[in-house]
Amino acid sequence: MKKENYKKIANSVVDLEIQALRKLKKSINNSFSQAVEALVQCQGKIILSGVGKSFLIASKIAATLSSVGSPAFSLSASDCSHGSLGSISKKSKDVLILISYSGETEELKNIIQFANRNRIILIGIVSKKNSLLYKASNIKLYIPEVK
Repeated sequence: MKKENYKKIANSVVDLEIQALRKLKKSINNSFSQAVEALVQCQGKIILSGVGKSFLIASKIAATLSSVGSPAFSLSASDCSHGSLGSISKKSKDVLILISYSGETEELKNIIQFANRNRIILIGIVSKKNSLLYKASNIKLYIPEVK
């Protein structure tokens, strides 16, 4: 049996993470400031959504925001197609954050249409600039593709 060089593997992983963080740092622009400002000024709720791993990330962000006093929660994009869109309100001036790698996830389409139709601020976090989510978002946060 071949003995693995775990130290070499760990160093390789750290190097990949450093490269990814450098790419992410370069992607921070005025849209990031707009997103922060929208969250600070939010008079309603901050709703985060996604599908799969993106939903897990959305849930973590919502929990973190709630823990510092911002009214935030996560909604499964799949559930939104079955009645949960009523949790999002134009009247209370909610902010909606959708997270998707591709920006083309089928389950997001209804949420995007709902947000645009009701003029709800939509922050899109996506890695594909030519995607539906990126194009439809009021505030576009581009996350560069990395290994």
